[in-house]
Amino acid sequence: MAKWILLKQDQYTRMPWKNGLGETLEIQHAKDEHGLRFRISQAAVVEDGPFSNFEGLHRTLVLLSGQGMTLKHNNFEQTLTKPLDIACFSGGEATFASLIEGPIEDLNIMVREVDTSAYAKTLHAPCQLSITAHDDLFTGIYICEDSVLNLSDNTHITIKANSMIVVSDALTGMLTQGSGIAINIMTRN
Repeated sequence: MAKWILLKQDQYTRMPWKNGLGETLEIQHAKDEHGLRFRISQAAVVEDGPFSNFEGLHRTLVLLSGQGMTLKHNNFEQTLTKPLDIACFSGGEATFASLIEGPIEDLNIMVREVDTSAYAKTLHAPCQLSITAHDDLFTGIYICEDSVLNLSDNTHITIKANSMIVVSDALTGMLTQGSGIAINIMTRN
């Protein structure tokens, strides 16, 4: 059985934003009897505007490309200015995005606040990888730019930007070119 699978951008599901002002490419999601457990998606933000209200979900947003944006929440603001900058905030928080200089692309990781946690770590080549899925709800690596991964079994993989490696067991090796975001989504104790 394969320990990982590669999803390419053309395999993602195109969906309209909840607020109707754009669309997202849904990469992965999980639902249970209580509703949405988590969702990972990629989106282009092309103009200033309010974020959709996702009450009950925690958001981790990673800037993928562009000159950045400022997120204004009720009581604070966050500015992302370079690729792989990360902002974390409640999905129910009123949030307004102001682009710094033109459109941006971002990766959005949303998890249910009451019982789910997300961990995102940026990866820059060269770096060692040792990723184990354990009992996580989701484990993977979002590839931000064309990358090369040399696995411990001597497999060499060239991976296109905007792809997702979904790890079902374990993945060890070396990211020798490119960058990405390691993502773990797990049940909160």
